[in-house]
Amino acid sequence: MIDFMDASQLSVIALALAAIVLVLVIALAIQVRTNRQHQTQQHDAVLQQLTRVEEQQHNLNHQIEEQQHRALVQGRHLQQLQTGQGELENQIRDVKLQDPSMRLYQRGAELVKQGATVEEVMEACDIPRAEAELIVTIHQNDGSSA
Repeated sequence: MIDFMDASQLSVIALALAAIVLVLVIALAIQVRTNRQHQTQQHDAVLQQLTRVEEQQHNLNHQIEEQQHRALVQGRHLQQLQTGQGELENQIRDVKLQDPSMRLYQRGAELVKQGATVEEVMEACDIPRAEAELIVTIHQNDGSSA
């Protein structure tokens, strides 16, 4: 036998069900709100990280540009130094070629280093004995101290 509920019992059950549904709707709303807050926090954190990464990228790009500029300036400077060195070497060579006596003395020095005597230096370089003796004395001392 099933007892039929009277209207007041049905009202209580209906109110209880309505209260349960209301509690569930409120719990669901709270859960949605919490999820949204969590997503917003994550979104903000990702945006902050992205901003930091963009700043780091900007700084690195700036550093690379500075390094490239320095390398370019150093390259130009090195090229100027090499050009200047080449010019100096040419000037030295020209000076040596303009002074024929220097060639004779250089030739005499080479002969002395190879073991030539005063007479051999005089004959090969066509210079007086005193100059040949001076060359031999100077370059024999260079050879013995080297």
